[in-house]
Amino acid sequence: MLRHLINRQTKLTWMGPSPGESKKAALLIPQYNEGRNNNFERRLEYFDDLARLHWDRMDVILIDDGSTDDSLQRLVDYREKQGGAFFIASVTPNGNKVGALFISAVSVIHEIIILSDFDTDLAGIDELISGKFGDFMEDTSLMGYYFRMLPHEGSGLVFFFQQLEYSLQRVLYKFHQNERSVRVMPGAGSCYKREILLSIYDQHSGLRNGEDREATLIGLKLGYKTTYQNKILALTRPPLSFRSLVKQRVRWNLGYLETFTKESAYYFREMGRFSRIGILTMIDVAIISFVLLFPFLTILIAVISLRQLLIFFASSYIVTFIWYLNLLFISPEESEEFKEKRVVLMFLYPFFKITLDFLAWSAAIYKMMRRSFKQSSLWTTE
Repeated sequence: MLRHLINRQTKLTWMGPSPGESKKAALLIPQYNEGRNNNFERRLEYFDDLARLHWDRMDVILIDDGSTDDSLQRLVDYREKQGGAFFIASVTPNGNKVGALFISAVSVIHEIIILSDFDTDLAGIDELISGKFGDFMEDTSLMGYYFRMLPHEGSGLVFFFQQLEYSLQRVLYKFHQNERSVRVMPGAGSCYKREILLSIYDQHSGLRNGEDREATLIGLKLGYKTTYQNKILALTRPPLSFRSLVKQRVRWNLGYLETFTKESAYYFREMGRFSRIGILTMIDVAIISFVLLFPFLTILIAVISLRQLLIFFASSYIVTFIWYLNLLFISPEESEEFKEKRVVLMFLYPFFKITLDFLAWSAAIYKMMRRSFKQSSLWTTE
């Protein structure tokens, strides 16, 4: 799918020198209209330092994905004035991130492709590119690693709640250990063997919202495995306002719906097999259904009895709290970075989570239904 679009539409141009053939790994950093980012110059300094630190084993490639602002020119100006050690690839037209990543991966010959974002720092990748994880290239069934995602450089309740949320998600990685699967290898912190990544992108739809989720599932469908590498840290800068967080989660949830629609046969097969992914998908369906019905159940039960409403609230809160508390006890090391705040956050987190999920899932489902309606209207017209 995606290769057909790339061959017909997308073009990559190296702005200056192109990577050589001697490096083992390539770090791909796509950016689109980041010129408005107040930390733009600081981020370029970071990638410049990273490229110099790993100059003998890894190429850092900043990919301008058809930006319409001045960010590409600022990339070029920085490298020319500061002698930047990173490479610059210009992709036109905009490839919705995954298209830009695909054509960039096609254009290099490195064995390992590391994926991250413009606002994410990486720590510990020296162990990967120096070959300390010996099984990575030797294990032919392994497509890649997903890194330890940590919210970085923030403060306030929204940031602290995300720290807890990310830690709870990382605990679930243990559930996948024996099966060596995971539902999403984060686009902000993961790595692939290049040849396997190209075979995955060959079957990718090119949709942007859930590009990393779809890529992961395609790899699993092809028979490859993946594992959690907690020694490599992806320090991501999350939204710091509740409004921005909801907007981000609407996009993530829309990506989940898009991927589920495209890969529904795979999801249903995994649920039928009671695989790790299948079980967690069933749990997702149950939780999302409950969250969406929560306001209506509240109204219905309130009409019947206020006492029953209090029982409903209390039981919902207790079950949710115990579930989250249990996750923390399974892997307490996943919440070490904010252990002083764990107790307070745990008591407040169920309220935060259900509010966030209700708003984000409602909006995502609305957008999905509206898109489907438009498409059906076009087909009817034609």
